[in-house]
Amino acid sequence: MATRQCPNCGAAMPAGRVAAYSYDLVCASCQHPLAISELSRTFAAFAGLAAGAIVWWIATLRFASEPGALGWVWPVFLAYLATSAVAALTLMLAGTLQLRTGDPAPQHERVTHQIPH
Repeated sequence: MATRQCPNCGAAMPAGRVAAYSYDLVCASCQHPLAISELSRTFAAFAGLAAGAIVWWIATLRFASEPGALGWVWPVFLAYLATSAVAALTLMLAGTLQLRTGDPAPQHERVTHQIPH
């Protein structure tokens, strides 16, 4: 199955919709609820963390001689931005969709209170 393609009807999902509505995806053509596979989520997370670690290392080499708090704030901030951007882009490019079975309905118990007269 191709990436970002509905397994029910085969319609392609836009990449932006996959990243923006990753927990509430609904196919535009068949209206079936979709989910992103765990393998795709894990791959995107590890790609983001790897990019963040590389950016942190490069920024640390560049900003290590800065006086004060900038020596450690900039590498952490830039690593956070890189992690966020790369994880989202990886999910947009390599996100595999699967049918969502749906969350189980909450069980409500009816309680009738005894009112003394």
